[in-house]
Amino acid sequence: MVTFHLAPGLEQRLAQMIAPHVHQVGREVEREAKRLAPPTKRWITVADDQVRPTHAAAHGQEVPDNLRFEINSMDWDRRHRGVGPITYMLKPRDESSRAVANLKNCRCAVHSIADGIARHIKTEPPSITGTTVTVKVVASGKYVVEAEVGTVYPGNVEAKGVHYMARAAAAVAARG
Repeated sequence: MVTFHLAPGLEQRLAQMIAPHVHQVGREVEREAKRLAPPTKRWITVADDQVRPTHAAAHGQEVPDNLRFEINSMDWDRRHRGVGPITYMLKPRDESSRAVANLKNCRCAVHSIADGIARHIKTEPPSITGTTVTVKVVASGKYVVEAEVGTVYPGNVEAKGVHYMARAAAAVAARG
């Protein structure tokens, strides 16, 4: 029988040696996540005196492409269509929102931002705790979690998640 005993401190030194390699794997996950992350979209009005107040209030609102804009509901839609105080729209003139008054004669547009979520994804430096090396790839910012896992709006309107972080980690792991 052969017995091997590690020299004192060897495990910690090994952790320090592999930390740059673990960080490189994290950067690969970051690159893949940025590639898979959805764009964002921004609500844009024509910015004249005919824009309804509910749309003027939404001007500049930015959400991930798989999510919905939150637009203040028009009184008529609340009374006659049963929508709540907020109308959830994929885009201007979105009939799936169940609104009518908020759609009629709408001249708004959507501007797509290709790196909308990707710009919020980064790899943090490695952290060594004893013999464990940890590298975190994080996406921080408004709606990044909802873009990843999806959400359900009032009225059971669902926005599916695109799972860009999970898919990125799986793709890098599959490469070996």
